[in-house]
Amino acid sequence: MEKSITEKLYELEKEIDSLRDENESLWFLLEEFEKSNLINPEYKKNFDEAFKKARFHSLMSVRKVTEA
Repeated sequence: MEKSITEKLYELEKEIDSLRDENESLWFLLEEFEKSNLINPEYKKNFDEAFKKARFHSLMSVRKVTEA
């Protein structure tokens, strides 16, 4: 039994919605990737600050127990 035109249209509309959603998700991911690129000066500045803080905390922490 062949599907009616209405059923085919409904299926196509669902597929179009799905593809639109996927397209929007991909554009969002591309924009986020571009923002997180280390070449981006703002991101590099934030990364450097976070790295310095992490390095400082790792240097200030005691790694093994010794006698005082």
